[in-house]
Amino acid sequence: MAFCGRLPREMGLGLGPLLVLLTLFGGARAQAQVARPVTLGILQPVPVPLLQDDPTALGGNPALLGFAGGLHLDYAQEFASKNGARQGRGLFASVGTASQRSDGGLNLAWGTEWQRQQDVCSFDHPCGTRSSLGLGLRLGWLSLGGSVHQLASDEARDLTGVTAWDAGAAVRPIECVSAGVAAYDLNGSVNGRLLPARYQGSVAIRPYCERLVVELDADVTSCNGTPAFTAPGAARTCGFGNPDLRLSGEWGLFQGFKLLGGLKYTAVDSRWTGEFGLQLELGGLHLRGGGTGVPGYAYQSYSAGLSSEAYEKVAPARALSAGAVVLDLGAALKKRDDGLLGRLLGPGPDPLEATLATLRRLEEDDSIRAVVFRSNGLAVSMAAVEELRKGIEGLREAGKKTVFYLENAADLDYYLATSADRVYATPQAGLSINGLSATAYFAAAGLDKLGVKAEFFRVGAYKNAPDLFTRSDMSAEQREVQTALLTDMASRFVKAVSERRGMDEAKVKGLLDRGLLTTREAVESGLLDGAVYPDRLEEAVGKVLGVTQGEQRVPLRKIGTEAGALRETRWGARPKVVVIRVEGEIGLEAGAGLLGGGGQSGREIARRIHRAADDPAVVALVVRIDSPGGDGNASDLIWRELVRARKEKGKPVVASMASVAASGGYYVAAGADAIWAEPSTVTGSIGVFAGRFDASELFSKLGVTAATVKTSASADWMEPNRSLTDAERRRLQSMVDEFYEGFVAKVAEARKLTPEAVDKVARGRVWTGAQAQGKGLVDHLGGLQEALVEAKRRAALAADADVEVVDEPADGAGALQRASSAAEELWSGAAARALGLPPALTSGPLGAALRALSGLGASGAVQARLPYELDVH
Repeated sequence: MAFCGRLPREMGLGLGPLLVLLTLFGGARAQAQVARPVTLGILQPVPVPLLQDDPTALGGNPALLGFAGGLHLDYAQEFASKNGARQGRGLFASVGTASQRSDGGLNLAWGTEWQRQQDVCSFDHPCGTRSSLGLGLRLGWLSLGGSVHQLASDEARDLTGVTAWDAGAAVRPIECVSAGVAAYDLNGSVNGRLLPARYQGSVAIRPYCERLVVELDADVTSCNGTPAFTAPGAARTCGFGNPDLRLSGEWGLFQGFKLLGGLKYTAVDSRWTGEFGLQLELGGLHLRGGGTGVPGYAYQSYSAGLSSEAYEKVAPARALSAGAVVLDLGAALKKRDDGLLGRLLGPGPDPLEATLATLRRLEEDDSIRAVVFRSNGLAVSMAAVEELRKGIEGLREAGKKTVFYLENAADLDYYLATSADRVYATPQAGLSINGLSATAYFAAAGLDKLGVKAEFFRVGAYKNAPDLFTRSDMSAEQREVQTALLTDMASRFVKAVSERRGMDEAKVKGLLDRGLLTTREAVESGLLDGAVYPDRLEEAVGKVLGVTQGEQRVPLRKIGTEAGALRETRWGARPKVVVIRVEGEIGLEAGAGLLGGGGQSGREIARRIHRAADDPAVVALVVRIDSPGGDGNASDLIWRELVRARKEKGKPVVASMASVAASGGYYVAAGADAIWAEPSTVTGSIGVFAGRFDASELFSKLGVTAATVKTSASADWMEPNRSLTDAERRRLQSMVDEFYEGFVAKVAEARKLTPEAVDKVARGRVWTGAQAQGKGLVDHLGGLQEALVEAKRRAALAADADVEVVDEPADGAGALQRASSAAEELWSGAAARALGLPPALTSGPLGAALRALSGLGASGAVQARLPYELDVH
């Protein structure tokens, strides 16, 4: 019998119902078992070979290893039906990068099995071990694999050291079909006698692509081997005219619970036999059991496994975790690259999107009744708060109770908190709920004292980024724009608080004017639902849930935003939607700023877009922008690749604006088919500037002289030891004007507006997302998820279509560049401390202004950058 050693991809424990089924199929009769090849491993419970994507594929087609991923540990035990005859147990493990979610990878597996073929050990029925090593390689929907097995036996020493090779291939080309071929016992021999090779072909279907899987396998034994190694004196069947056949399947009766079945035909005795089993899935633990009581084939087999890729949870297991969970938003929203270690490792996943994904998972988890959010002051933007508010509102719409617990809070913390059902604070919380503000700094007077003159050229009075260096106060245009931005944001803030807290807007504005409320005052005014110490928070949640019997406390289980790897059960390659992230300042190359911080490489972003556009599996691109702009040339390179993806490769492109997508950030967005923004996204600033610093007076004060040799009049125009000539000033202004005209033309074409209409809302003017929508610069208000739905729609896919979203962290620097950036940050931080600079100079809006010194006059590059960093708090 050539097939008995296969096993499924998921394993479990057959309980009471299984024993009844086994009894119906003949029970434990005293009859010799049909012999199996000595190289075959232990019997696994009701195997379905093409679902065998875990380390137990060592007992079947090793190509299935290529569809496994993460870490797997499995144990299996076999019992025959008479007095413990033919017993076996095995340990299996695998680890690798291959999984159904990736385009490819490797998976390495190891296994050891201890077998006892009969009551009395002999050469024909040895007791010994089979040690196995296997490797699977996944190449998209194709997987190749091989394994080697070595036998050892005290009873049959001729078998000790025998090595047999297996090889296979498997495909999962579409969602409902899988197929595979395998060859076993290749080049295996004992004392020069060849082991009969065995061959297997398999095909499986998922009718209607649902939870039911049906598989047909055909197994053939070669006629070239020595029959003695199958069963001495037994009737022999071999060749393609005498296949063993098996029809098997799994049916997911409900989540986490499967029925297993198999119907097998063996050519050696022309007999049909049946197998039955059950499987339970408990997240990272999976249990399986099955077998048959048919005489000559009777066996029972049980297995259990642990996996880093979680299975579905059966309902009782989900109930064990029912109740309430607590999420610390401060920890959840902290970026990994905030510190020196992050510089070395590179940025991790976007913490905002990871948090929103966690909220979506909680929405779908029936075991969760309440979600508690803790906050001790959030360093996020108004636009990010708007995305988080929608996530919390989604939980409420899903029937979850939501509670927000403030330990300290400013306006944006409270704005987010009002989206919950209840808002509590610690009795002595610091509450700075006093309205929005933004501060700009100006350094012209200080530069003048140093003897440094800033020379900048711009288009439009609103393009006032150089004002940091050229003015000592805020221009009327900058004040106009910042007032308009804050007024627009504040109106949404007041309206949301008014609606959620049941107050009229006049009262909310009055409370904001008072500001700096104590917790008691906030409760009395209706801004809070109560003051609660941490040890009484569980009781407060119990009241929200309406717990009235017994102890009112509801245990709170802490959770993070790390998504456990879920075992992918889908077949076939899914269409891909690639998210391209444009974050931070945009330069031609990635690098650190003067006092730390840095940006992305425009060249690297353009390369990523180019690769995605050329990938036939990619159906659409979403460019996620959180950038104030930077080098205009770098933004243009990114814009060009987005246009190429759309017009030359036919890939829809959707832009999703995060906190800020202004100037060069908006330039990038103009390359998309559609633009999404949050109501408070800072965007627009369509304008450019260029400039330099003249430090000749400073050098004179310091006694520094310079001698320059040049071959043309303007060869040294960027040197800081001289002023610009009138001709050079005219040329720089001409360069800026020409770049601006091109910028406006690109926006006009993308937005289907005239250049004149764009110019009216351009000239460096900054808008909120809501204002920009009214000006025709933005199509829709919403976040990344809405943009993904739009991308699927434009790719002719349904909104709920199963796609693979490839969202890699933005990282324009390689390992060497990151190390250099980390060293620079370490040096600059040490220098700042050595100079006694207060933290305010290296962080916040003033720190951002000082960092801008490193780029504003660099190489005379035309800058498409936000006029200022709007730090709303």
